[in-house]
Amino acid sequence: MIDISEIDRIFHGLHGRRRAMRHTTAAERIERLERLRRELLARQEDIARAINADLGRPIEDRSEVAALQSNIDKARDNLAAWMQPQPVEKSPSSPEAERVFVKYEPRGVVLLFSTWNFPLSMFFSPLIQAVSAGNVVLAKPNPVTPATAVVIEEIVRAVFDEREVAVINADEIATPDGPRDANDIVLDLPVDHIFLTGSPRVGRIIVEKAAQHMASFTLELGGKNPAIVDRTADLDHVAEVFVTGKLFNHGQNCLAVDYAWVPEALRDQLVEKYVAAVRKQYYEDGVYRWRQDSRLVDKRNYERVKGYLDEAIAAGAKVAFGGGTDPENFVIEPTVLVDVPAGSRIIQEELFAPILPVLTYVDEEEIYEYVDSLGKPLGLSVHSRDEAFIQRVLDNTTSGGVTINGSNLHWSEENLPFGGVNSSGFGRYHGIWGFKELSHPRAVFHAAVR
Repeated sequence: MIDISEIDRIFHGLHGRRRAMRHTTAAERIERLERLRRELLARQEDIARAINADLGRPIEDRSEVAALQSNIDKARDNLAAWMQPQPVEKSPSSPEAERVFVKYEPRGVVLLFSTWNFPLSMFFSPLIQAVSAGNVVLAKPNPVTPATAVVIEEIVRAVFDEREVAVINADEIATPDGPRDANDIVLDLPVDHIFLTGSPRVGRIIVEKAAQHMASFTLELGGKNPAIVDRTADLDHVAEVFVTGKLFNHGQNCLAVDYAWVPEALRDQLVEKYVAAVRKQYYEDGVYRWRQDSRLVDKRNYERVKGYLDEAIAAGAKVAFGGGTDPENFVIEPTVLVDVPAGSRIIQEELFAPILPVLTYVDEEEIYEYVDSLGKPLGLSVHSRDEAFIQRVLDNTTSGGVTINGSNLHWSEENLPFGGVNSSGFGRYHGIWGFKELSHPRAVFHAAVR
């Protein structure tokens, strides 16, 4: 526990430094990011062991560090151009204009909350973009992954001046009136922008808190991500894609397939192919090898998912594959459910688990009505060779992003904006979109002097 006076000291240091950071050049910002790259590479073993302790992911996994190197490369190669004033064509109604342009300026003090499912990359990815835009950052790692949070704090302290990037790695803050929740304390600070990767429930809290100081915000949330399969799809390919799109990180992925829509006549065939692909990748002699990937993060999440599963089965859902559970290791076996009642929580709530409910349709209008009833998801995938079908899905649904004939690929393309819509989020980041999201686009009208 730290004292509230320490929070005040850190915040005033950041606030006082923001003007100096505003004037940093592209080269100076890139130099900070290159220092971060070197530290991440030097600490790969520590990072891997921490993520293994928190999530059970294999020690050999280096995917989060690799993703961050790509983020830094993108900023390094493009930041000087992004920072240039962007000319705007003068309109005929402004004859007095000599030139008009948009100048991208840092928002100021950015309060960053990261999530736990990818605890390293979901902390440093928005941080890289905040620093690229010239902001100072007060950041809070997620306490659900405590080992990784410690390593994150050590990396930040080794790389950044505390007046530019500071980490609060505490659950409670000591105040004259007794301990208070650390999130509540930092959310009372008059920051300029709040960046959250988290749940819709926490997103609503952020919106309310941001309104107190009229702060802007970016929310990367989640939702019920559907996969929509039509009769022309290559079911072997769909099955292989679903293995990654559903099971990676034990299903704890904000873009994981939450449920699949399949033509009624093709359901059993797709289930059979998906199960075969799952067995090939994750089973040996009939035994599920969960340690090659990861497990659920903690007991609370294990019990939540187990509760959804038990309720669905009690209500009539049939287990087409899997269904096994391991409470000691917080593991749910890859599971396929069919005939799931529409009102089940396993259909209504975001899963974050390796369970795939498979729904069927005869008329595609059923899909659109149902997807719309669950709110606008963060991601959606369409699997089809029929361009007309693909276009109808795009025209009749809304989501943060879409991948066609793949899974989550729109996330990995850094030239695309990534983010949600309404209940799945606000704002966009990745690449230039993140730079713009964490900048203020200042309109400048330069009048000619006669």
